[in-house]
Amino acid sequence: MAKKLTKNIEPGTRLGAHPMPARLVVSPLIPKDPSGLLSIVLGIAAIGVLLTYSFKASAPYVIGENLVLAEVNLVLLQVKPITLFTYLFFLSFGFGLNSALSKERFLKMGERLFESLYVVAWFFVMMSGFEVLYHVVLWSAGLSVQGLQNPDIIVNWWPANPYAINVVFAAKLVVLIFAMSCFGVDYLRRMRTLRDRAAA
Repeated sequence: MAKKLTKNIEPGTRLGAHPMPARLVVSPLIPKDPSGLLSIVLGIAAIGVLLTYSFKASAPYVIGENLVLAEVNLVLLQVKPITLFTYLFFLSFGFGLNSALSKERFLKMGERLFESLYVVAWFFVMMSGFEVLYHVVLWSAGLSVQGLQNPDIIVNWWPANPYAINVVFAAKLVVLIFAMSCFGVDYLRRMRTLRDRAAA
Protein backbone atom coordinates (compact mmCIF):
# COMPACT_ATOMS: atom_id res chain seq x y z
CA MET A 1 0.00 0.00 0.00
CA ALA A 2 2.89 2.33 0.86
CA LYS A 3 4.45 1.66 -2.50
CA LYS A 4 1.27 2.77 -4.29
CA LEU A 5 1.14 6.05 -2.35
CA THR A 6 4.75 6.98 -3.08
CA LYS A 7 4.92 5.66 -6.62
CA ASN A 8 4.71 9.06 -8.38
CA ILE A 9 6.61 11.09 -5.78
CA GLU A 10 10.07 12.21 -6.84
CA PRO A 11 13.00 11.32 -4.62
CA GLY A 12 13.85 13.93 -1.96
CA THR A 13 10.28 15.21 -1.68
CA ARG A 14 8.86 15.22 1.86
CA LEU A 15 5.40 13.71 2.26
CA GLY A 16 2.78 16.25 3.28
CA ALA A 17 4.87 19.24 2.13
CA HIS A 18 3.26 21.75 -0.22
CA PRO A 19 4.84 22.02 -3.69
CA MET A 20 6.99 25.10 -4.23
CA PRO A 21 5.31 27.68 -6.50
CA ALA A 22 6.97 28.57 -9.77
CA ARG A 23 9.25 31.58 -9.57
CA LEU A 24 7.51 34.74 -10.71
CA VAL A 25 9.31 36.78 -13.35
CA VAL A 26 8.49 40.46 -12.90
CA SER A 27 9.52 42.82 -15.69
CA PRO A 28 11.31 45.91 -14.36
CA LEU A 29 9.74 49.35 -14.69
CA ILE A 30 12.95 50.63 -16.28
CA PRO A 31 13.73 48.55 -19.38
CA LYS A 32 17.27 47.29 -19.95
CA ASP A 33 16.84 47.59 -23.71
CA PRO A 34 18.50 50.87 -24.87
CA SER A 35 15.67 51.64 -27.32
CA GLY A 36 13.01 51.21 -24.64
CA LEU A 37 14.94 53.37 -22.17
CA LEU A 38 15.48 56.10 -24.78
CA SER A 39 11.78 56.03 -25.64
CA ILE A 40 10.78 56.62 -22.02
CA VAL A 41 13.33 59.39 -21.40
CA LEU A 42 12.53 61.24 -24.63
CA GLY A 43 8.78 60.86 -24.07
CA ILE A 44 9.00 62.35 -20.59
CA ALA A 45 11.13 65.21 -21.92
CA ALA A 46 8.62 65.89 -24.71
CA ILE A 47 5.67 66.01 -22.30
CA GLY A 48 7.70 68.21 -19.96
CA VAL A 49 8.33 70.75 -22.75
CA LEU A 50 4.65 70.71 -23.74
CA LEU A 51 3.41 71.29 -20.20
CA THR A 52 6.00 73.95 -19.39
CA TYR A 53 5.07 76.23 -22.30
CA SER A 54 1.38 75.42 -22.84
CA PHE A 55 -0.31 77.75 -20.38
CA LYS A 56 -0.81 81.49 -20.59
CA ALA A 57 -2.92 83.36 -18.09
CA SER A 58 -3.24 86.68 -19.87
CA ALA A 59 -5.83 87.34 -22.58
CA PRO A 60 -6.23 87.02 -25.51
CA TYR A 61 -5.48 83.32 -25.43
CA VAL A 62 -4.34 81.72 -28.69
CA ILE A 63 -3.97 77.95 -28.66
CA GLY A 64 -0.34 76.98 -29.15
CA GLU A 65 0.96 80.56 -29.26
CA ASN A 66 3.28 80.12 -26.26
CA LEU A 67 4.83 77.06 -27.87
CA VAL A 68 5.62 79.07 -31.01
CA LEU A 69 6.64 82.51 -29.80
CA ALA A 70 8.92 81.31 -26.96
CA GLU A 71 12.47 80.09 -27.51
CA VAL A 72 14.32 77.24 -25.79
CA ASN A 73 18.07 77.80 -25.48
CA LEU A 74 19.97 74.56 -26.09
CA VAL A 75 23.42 76.21 -25.90
CA LEU A 76 24.33 75.50 -29.54
CA LEU A 77 20.96 76.50 -30.96
CA GLN A 78 17.61 77.99 -30.06
CA VAL A 79 14.38 76.23 -31.00
CA LYS A 80 10.70 76.82 -30.49
CA PRO A 81 9.12 74.65 -27.78
CA ILE A 82 6.70 73.10 -30.29
CA THR A 83 9.63 72.21 -32.56
CA LEU A 84 11.50 70.62 -29.66
CA PHE A 85 8.35 68.73 -28.65
CA THR A 86 7.81 67.31 -32.15
CA TYR A 87 11.44 66.17 -32.39
CA LEU A 88 11.47 64.54 -28.95
CA PHE A 89 8.06 62.91 -29.37
CA PHE A 90 8.91 61.45 -32.78
CA LEU A 91 12.17 60.00 -31.44
CA SER A 92 10.31 58.57 -28.45
CA PHE A 93 7.75 56.97 -30.77
CA GLY A 94 10.42 55.55 -33.08
CA PHE A 95 12.64 54.13 -30.34
CA GLY A 96 9.55 52.74 -28.60
CA LEU A 97 8.53 50.75 -31.66
CA ASN A 98 12.10 49.54 -32.18
CA SER A 99 12.41 48.30 -28.60
CA ALA A 100 12.71 44.57 -28.01
CA LEU A 101 9.40 44.48 -26.14
CA SER A 102 7.46 46.11 -28.99
CA LYS A 103 9.02 43.85 -31.60
CA GLU A 104 8.15 40.77 -29.56
CA ARG A 105 4.54 41.90 -29.20
CA PHE A 106 4.14 42.58 -32.93
CA LEU A 107 5.69 39.25 -33.83
CA LYS A 108 3.28 37.39 -31.53
CA MET A 109 0.24 39.43 -32.58
CA GLY A 110 -2.67 37.71 -34.30
CA GLU A 111 -2.79 37.96 -38.08
CA ARG A 112 -6.16 39.72 -38.23
CA LEU A 113 -5.14 42.39 -35.71
CA PHE A 114 -1.80 42.91 -37.45
CA GLU A 115 -3.46 43.46 -40.83
CA SER A 116 -6.00 45.83 -39.24
CA LEU A 117 -3.19 47.93 -37.77
CA TYR A 118 -1.59 48.13 -41.22
CA VAL A 119 -4.83 49.50 -42.68
CA VAL A 120 -5.19 52.00 -39.82
CA ALA A 121 -1.59 53.16 -40.31
CA TRP A 122 -2.27 53.92 -43.97
CA PHE A 123 -5.48 55.70 -42.97
CA PHE A 124 -3.47 58.05 -40.74
CA VAL A 125 -1.04 58.68 -43.61
CA MET A 126 -3.94 59.70 -45.85
CA MET A 127 -5.64 61.83 -43.19
CA SER A 128 -2.53 63.66 -41.97
CA GLY A 129 -1.15 64.01 -45.51
CA PHE A 130 -4.21 66.04 -46.48
CA GLU A 131 -3.87 68.15 -43.32
CA VAL A 132 -0.25 68.96 -44.22
CA LEU A 133 -1.37 70.31 -47.60
CA TYR A 134 -4.29 72.14 -45.98
CA HIS A 135 -2.06 73.90 -43.47
CA VAL A 136 0.42 74.94 -46.16
CA VAL A 137 -2.42 76.63 -48.06
CA LEU A 138 -3.91 78.06 -44.85
CA TRP A 139 -0.57 79.48 -43.74
CA SER A 140 0.06 81.07 -47.14
CA ALA A 141 -3.42 82.60 -47.22
CA GLY A 142 -3.02 83.86 -43.66
CA LEU A 143 0.27 85.53 -44.50
CA SER A 144 -1.27 87.33 -47.45
CA VAL A 145 -4.29 88.53 -45.42
CA GLN A 146 -2.86 89.10 -41.94
CA GLY A 147 0.45 90.55 -43.06
CA LEU A 148 3.97 89.33 -43.79
CA GLN A 149 5.72 90.83 -40.74
CA ASN A 150 5.88 87.68 -38.61
CA PRO A 151 4.78 84.25 -39.91
CA ASP A 152 4.62 82.91 -36.34
CA ILE A 153 1.59 85.01 -35.38
CA ILE A 154 -0.81 83.74 -38.08
CA VAL A 155 -3.96 82.35 -36.44
CA ASN A 156 -7.00 80.39 -37.59
CA TRP A 157 -10.50 81.15 -36.22
CA TRP A 158 -12.31 78.74 -38.51
CA PRO A 159 -14.75 77.04 -37.95
CA ALA A 160 -15.96 79.50 -35.27
CA ASN A 161 -13.49 78.35 -32.62
CA PRO A 162 -13.89 79.88 -29.15
CA TYR A 163 -10.12 80.40 -29.21
CA ALA A 164 -7.89 81.14 -32.16
CA ILE A 165 -5.36 78.45 -33.09
CA ASN A 166 -1.80 79.35 -34.00
CA VAL A 167 -1.20 77.99 -37.51
CA VAL A 168 2.49 77.19 -36.94
CA PHE A 169 1.56 75.16 -33.85
CA ALA A 170 -1.15 73.24 -35.72
CA ALA A 171 1.07 72.67 -38.77
CA LYS A 172 3.90 71.19 -36.71
CA LEU A 173 1.53 68.82 -34.94
CA VAL A 174 0.09 67.70 -38.28
CA VAL A 175 3.57 67.08 -39.69
CA LEU A 176 4.42 65.09 -36.56
CA ILE A 177 1.36 62.86 -37.05
CA PHE A 178 2.21 62.43 -40.74
CA ALA A 179 5.82 61.44 -39.98
CA MET A 180 4.72 59.00 -37.26
CA SER A 181 2.18 57.46 -39.65
CA CYS A 182 4.80 56.97 -42.37
CA PHE A 183 7.18 55.46 -39.84
CA GLY A 184 4.39 53.18 -38.62
CA VAL A 185 3.68 51.90 -42.14
CA ASP A 186 7.37 51.20 -42.74
CA TYR A 187 7.68 49.53 -39.34
CA LEU A 188 4.73 47.23 -39.98
CA ARG A 189 6.19 46.27 -43.36
CA ARG A 190 9.44 45.32 -41.63
CA MET A 191 7.51 43.34 -39.03
CA ARG A 192 5.64 41.57 -41.84
CA THR A 193 8.99 40.41 -43.25
CA LEU A 194 10.10 39.09 -39.85
CA ARG A 195 6.74 37.38 -39.29
CA ASP A 196 6.96 35.65 -42.68
CA ARG A 197 10.49 34.48 -41.94
CA ALA A 198 9.41 33.13 -38.57
CA ALA A 199 6.46 31.31 -40.14
CA ALA A 200 8.69 29.76 -42.80
